Amino acid sequence: MLSHLIIRNFAIIDHLEIPFYRGSTVLTGETGAGKSIIIDALNLLLGGRASTDVIRSDEDEAVVEAIFSPKEERLAAINAVLEAEGIAPGKDLVVRRILSRSGRNKVFINGSLSTVGALQTLTRGLVDISGQHEHYSLFDVNRHVAMIDNFAEIGDLRDDTATAYAEVAKIQRKLAAIRQNVQDRLNRIDFLRFQLSEANGADLQPGEDVALQAEMKTLKYAERITDAIGEASYRCHEGPESAATQLAQAIERLEYAAQFSPALQGLGERLEDARIAINEVALELAEHQRDVDADPARYDKVVSRLELIKRLGRKFGVVGVDMIRERVDALRAELHQLENAEEIGGKLELDLKKARRNAYQYAHALSEKRRKAAKQLETRLEGELDELNMKNTRFVVNFTPAELPDKDFDKFDADPNAPALGANGFDQVEFLLAPNAGEEPRPMAKIASGGELSRIMLGFKTVLVERDAIETYVFDEVDTGIGGQTADVVGAKISATAAAHQVLCITHLPQIASRSDHHYLVEKLLENGRTHSRIRPLDQEERVEELARMLGGTRVSAKTLDAARDLLSPSTPTV
Repeated sequence: MLSHLIIRNFAIIDHLEIPFYRGSTVLTGETGAGKSIIIDALNLLLGGRASTDVIRSDEDEAVVEAIFSPKEERLAAINAVLEAEGIAPGKDLVVRRILSRSGRNKVFINGSLSTVGALQTLTRGLVDISGQHEHYSLFDVNRHVAMIDNFAEIGDLRDDTATAYAEVAKIQRKLAAIRQNVQDRLNRIDFLRFQLSEANGADLQPGEDVALQAEMKTLKYAERITDAIGEASYRCHEGPESAATQLAQAIERLEYAAQFSPALQGLGERLEDARIAINEVALELAEHQRDVDADPARYDKVVSRLELIKRLGRKFGVVGVDMIRERVDALRAELHQLENAEEIGGKLELDLKKARRNAYQYAHALSEKRRKAAKQLETRLEGELDELNMKNTRFVVNFTPAELPDKDFDKFDADPNAPALGANGFDQVEFLLAPNAGEEPRPMAKIASGGELSRIMLGFKTVLVERDAIETYVFDEVDTGIGGQTADVVGAKISATAAAHQVLCITHLPQIASRSDHHYLVEKLLENGRTHSRIRPLDQEERVEELARMLGGTRVSAKTLDAARDLLSPSTPTV
C-alpha cells in the first residue's frame, strides 16, 4: 500500500505531507484546489512522463517522494530486483523524483540514484490509477484481450503460448535465411570457401601461439642460454673450486671438529643437504643444456608459423589462435548450412510444423478458456451495470474468429482462411456495448458517454477486485456524469473494493465521500500574495460540514447539515 506521500514545489503545492492508511480514503475540495495535482505527482513516482511545467513558479526544482509498504510476497520480489541493481533492499520501498529547470532530473530508490526505467519496473503493479484519461483504455481494442486474460486468470497459459510461438518464429527465421536468393547463397559459399581455404590447411592447435612465442624466445637467445648454463654448472659442480667441492671440504672439517664438540654434528648435516641440492641442480642444468636447440632452421619455421597466425587473425578480425579457431568453426558451420541448404531446409520444415502444432495446441486451449471466461464476464459485468443504473445494457465480448477453429491442427493448417497464429494465440477481442434495449451492440468508442465509461470502468474493477494483485486503487473523478441513486451505488462499490485493496478516491459527490474510512480536504489558499494548496484530515464534525457544502454549495443550511449527518450514519443502506 501507499503509506506516505510528500510533495514540494509542484504546481500550486509548496509543501504537502500526506499519510495514507488501509481501507478507503477520499479527497474532496473545490474545483482547482489541487486534488488532481496530487494524483499527477503520484503518477510521476510510478515512472510517468515529467515536464518542467509542473515546477512551482520562482522555484528551481520540484520534489515528489513516496513510501510504499508492499505485501510480503511483492516486497520479496522488489528486494530481489533492488539487490540485482546494487540498491539496498528494505522493509519499505522509498522512491523520490526531482524535476529541475536545468533538465538534470533525478530518480532515487531507497536512497540510491537510479533511473526512470527502474522506477517503472519496481512500481509496476503497486498502484492502478483510474481517471478520465484511463477510461479511454476501454477504447483500445489491443488491451481488451489482456483484460479477458486477467479475468480468466490464464496468464501462465498465455505465456506458454508466447514461448511456443517464439520457437515457431525462430525456425521461420532460419528457413528464411537458408532459402534466400540462390545466387546470393552461391556467392556466399564462394566467399566462405575462400576465407577458410588457408585456415583449413593451417591445422591450428589450442594455445599454439603462446607456446610458439615462448619457443621463439628460447631459440633466439639459445647461445646466451647455453653459455649461462655452462658457467652455472661449472661454478656449482664441475670446477676445481666449485660450490660442491667447497662444501665437501667444509663438511669434512666439521666432521673432524664434531669429535670434540657434538653440537657441530647438526651443522655438518645441514651442509650435506645443501651439497646434495647443488648436485641435483647441476643435473637439471645438464638436461636444460641438452634441450636448448640453436637450430636456425627451426627458428625460421617458428617465425613463419607465427606470421601465419597473425595473418589469419587479421583476415578474420580477431587476435590469437583460440579466437581464430572460434571464428573458423562458426564460418564452417555456416558453410555447411549453405552447402546443405535443401537437406537442412527439409528438416527445418518438419521442425516448423512440429513447433506450429505445439503452439496451436496452446493457442487453442487459451482460446477455449478465453471464450468461456468471456461469457462469465458478460454476465457479471451486465449485472454490475444494472446496479449502476445502466439497466438493459448488453455487454458483448466479440471474438475474431467468431468460432473456435477445429482442434485438429492438420485441418487448421490446411485451411487457407484459418486465422493467423501469433504470440497471443489467434484471437482478436473487442468489447461491444448496447446501452439501450433493442439496439445492436457496437464498439464502445462509438457510443459510450463519459458517464457510462466511468461506470463501465468501475464495473470492471468490481468484477476483477478479487483477482487483481494490485494493492492500491486510485479513482480520480470516476463519478463524472453520474448522480443521485447511481452515485450512492458507485460509493458503495468503491467502499466494497476497499475491503481487499487500499483505495484513494477524488470525488465531488457526497454520496461517495460519505462512505470512506478517511477523509481529506484539499484547499486553495492565498498567503503573502501567493496561491498554494494544502490538505488536511477532517474529524467527524468537519466531515459533516464538508458534505453539507458538497450537497448545498455555498448555501449550507440546517437541512444540508442534517442530510450530511444522515449520509454518515451507519444505518445508511449499502449495496
